[in-house]
Amino acid sequence: MEASLTEYYRQECLRALYAKQERPRYCAWVNKDMMAKAPRRPRKRVTFATVLEIVGTADASVDRRPIDVSPISRLEIMELLSQRIFPGQACN
Repeated sequence: MEASLTEYYRQECLRALYAKQERPRYCAWVNKDMMAKAPRRPRKRVTFATVLEIVGTADASVDRRPIDVSPISRLEIMELLSQRIFPGQACN
């Protein structure tokens, strides 16, 4: 009796292990459909133009240097939000 319970427990543990795995392997109760690989997703590709194309011109007077941003305090956020005018309030 104990040997059959041990074997049953071993089989249940194996079933649980295979159920967790993506593709169960080397198991007698697994059919070929379960072993099939998932279809591959098409790869995303980037292509480059063979001829140089100028889309536009940049304005030289615009300053494009990065700026230092300091964090906003909770008090400043509350003040800014309290000063907002929502569209429903503007119609009244």
